[in-house]
Formats: sequence, C-alpha cells, structure tokens
Amino acid sequence: MNVDKWFRFYKLDADGRRCMAQQTYEPLISPDGKIFCKNYNINNKYQKAETANRPLYTEHTVNWFWENEVNNILKFQGSKYAPEIIDIDYSSKKIFLKWYKETCNEIIYSGRNLNEVCLDWQDQIKNIMVDLHSKGVYKLTMYPHCHYIDDNANMRSIDWYGCVPVTNPYIPGAVMDSIIHPTARFRLDETGGINTDGNYNLEIMFRNSMQHHVMWGKHSMEFVYKEIFKHEQT
Repeated sequence: MNVDKWFRFYKLDADGRRCMAQQTYEPLISPDGKIFCKNYNINNKYQKAETANRPLYTEHTVNWFWENEVNNILKFQGSKYAPEIIDIDYSSKKIFLKWYKETCNEIIYSGRNLNEVCLDWQDQIKNIMVDLHSKGVYKLTMYPHCHYIDDNANMRSIDWYGCVPVTNPYIPGAVMDSIIHPTARFRLDETGGINTDGNYNLEIMFRNSMQHHVMWGKHSMEFVYKEIFKHEQT
C-alpha cells in the first residue's frame, strides 16, 4: 500500500496544540481518514524530522518495538478492544488498521465532551486495562491518543509496542531511553533507574502512570489503578 500522500498524525497537548504522539514509529492516516498506518521503517520522516539528533534511535531499537507491537496486536486480536487489522507488511514494517478519523485525544483536547461520543468511556478504558492485566500484560500506552471510538461506540486500543509481561515487566535501558521524550525523562527516574541487569522496571512506571501522570482531560487513571490493585488495599 503506497503511503506517500498520507498525512502524519499529531496529537493535541493539554492546550490544544499539535505535537508528536510518540517517539517510536511514524503514524500515518489515509487521505479519506479510513486507514491508519504504523510505519516502523527507521528512516521514517516523522521521527527523523522532529529530532534529528537521536543516537539511541537505532535499527535495533525500532526492531525491538516493531516485534513487540506485532506480537501483542496479534495476541489480542480476538478482543473487542483490539484494532481491526487490514494488513501487516512485514517487509516494510508497516501495520494498516481500520480507522475512524480521530482518537479520544482529539475529542478531549479540542474542547468537546467525550461523554457525548461515548457515554461509558470510563467503564470501557477500565475494562480494557483490567482485562489486559488479567491476561498478564501491563499496557503502558493508556493515553487518550492510544484509544479511539469506532462507529458502534466501542473503544479500541492502539500502540501495542508499550506492553510488558506482568511476570517480567523489564525493558532494556537503552531501548527505553531511545523513545522517552526529554520532558518525560523523570518518569524513568521514578522507577529507580536502570537495575544491575541493565533494565528498567516498568511495573513501577505503570503504577505511577495510573496514579499520577496519565490524564484523560481532568480525569486521572487512579480509578483503574484501584480496580487492578484492589487486592493490595485495606
């Protein structure tokens, strides 16, 4: 599928300004808004154009996240919240998904009311995160720009590169360092830094994200945290 004339996707920040959605792949949308492409070619212009000096953004790093994305997106294809795959082009490292023109991020930060698009959105995001955890996965990409609403008011999730096993929530330091934005560097510092095996413990990042950092407008994800870790509460 030729994507030369496709548009790059940029999320909205809290002030409604366009900015990069993530530091991992190039997100592209077809001219008719019906197909989303995740381009994991290391020479993609989205990542290279914005921050040209990224020595850690190597082919090894991109391949690591590509493989994690593909493995998890296929693993959860039977789930209601999984994206609808049109094609996976392994040779060019592109994934094509059925698209619905916008993410929850654009609804929230353009000043619209997500409740009017999806009345039970809080229940849906909670059910997604709880189900993933019950199946042994921490999905750190729990932001509004990682979710969208289909034509049946059903929430679906993208950015499966951000998954780690509950029983082994570690990721190589160099790999994680390569995709963290400087403004979010403190999120890795909160994990205690790289351990003696050269890895970050992303369970700590997952917990802190839900309690403090990931916002859906004025709503944190603490209500989801309380459901997932309710066995720890007294």
